[in-house]
Amino acid sequence: MPPVSTAATLAAAAAAATTEDGEGIDRISGLPDDLLHRIVARLPAKDGARTAALSTRWRGLWRSAPLVLVDTHFLPRGGAEGRPPRPGAVSRAVRRAVSAALRAHPGPFPFVSLSCGFMEAVDRDRAVLARWFQLLATKGVEELVFVNRPSPLEGLRLPAALFSCTSLRRLYLGAWRFVDTATLPRGASFPRLHELVLGAIALEDRDLDFLLAASPVLEILAIVGSVLKWNARLASHSLRCAQFCLALLEEVAVVDAPSLERFFIFRCLNNQRRHGARVKIGHAPRLSMLGYLEPGVRVLEIGNTVIKSGTMPSPKTTVPSVQMLALHLHFRMRNEVKMLPAFLRCFPMSKYCVSSLRKLVSPLAS
Repeated sequence: MPPVSTAATLAAAAAAATTEDGEGIDRISGLPDDLLHRIVARLPAKDGARTAALSTRWRGLWRSAPLVLVDTHFLPRGGAEGRPPRPGAVSRAVRRAVSAALRAHPGPFPFVSLSCGFMEAVDRDRAVLARWFQLLATKGVEELVFVNRPSPLEGLRLPAALFSCTSLRRLYLGAWRFVDTATLPRGASFPRLHELVLGAIALEDRDLDFLLAASPVLEILAIVGSVLKWNARLASHSLRCAQFCLALLEEVAVVDAPSLERFFIFRCLNNQRRHGARVKIGHAPRLSMLGYLEPGVRVLEIGNTVIKSGTMPSPKTTVPSVQMLALHLHFRMRNEVKMLPAFLRCFPMSKYCVSSLRKLVSPLAS
């Protein structure tokens, strides 16, 4: 997890621990090694490195403790509020500091957050990206937040070395063009990845297929925003929760997801007008929470049947496992109201139906 504070200084504790005659007492250095390692691991990276200057007792602690690396700690103001608004001297200085920390510390890195780099589509920055991921891979990064700004750049992709980080358990990527999965070796994988969040990522259809196949224990998938219009296919035996929000999607298809319990799609359009992405539900026997469906706006397909206003319930057109259903409905739109009964008949066992109109949310008995 991130450090507790970036504002506190190492001198603060020493200044507070004084005797009556004003002489400081070093009570911290006498603590057991295991506890000192935990203390150093909670410090911002630059403060942790400085502990080596305190005494011989502290000299090897920083290098032997797990490193929490957050690049906002290298900003002149020491926090996210000082994040530079554009590329420049500050972002370059932060990148140099990150590179130095990655080289100097042997790992492991339980948590790394990089959001101030401002990588550009030039060979120099591509080399930095590849080198960072190679170092993160060899030093056991477990949780990674990696955001470029302000948006994905044409000609700048995440490097294939991302898939070398096989120790990853949680991965959060923002404002990038994804790795060209067509060029990756067949063995590339995230064998320990449990949670994946992609924000404003330029993806193609094959990229999500590759990610799901390469992540055998993935349980949580969230995609917020997208740059390219694409189709999402969910085929995963481990996935339990999938969320899509504010993305340009032609279709979201639950193809084969035997462990999927929660599936949410919110404000995903397939063009600039108000036409929602098609939702297809195939094999999802444990699906219990579903939303937000939009009758008359979003096309719903169950099995191989497109649900229409006159569709009657049958084993091929119902999902009895769904216990909670969320609908987004405009009651003044005749076509949406007309489609509502057909949608409700598809989920005969749902205990609650949540209908929303602008800011109004009201539960309805099933």
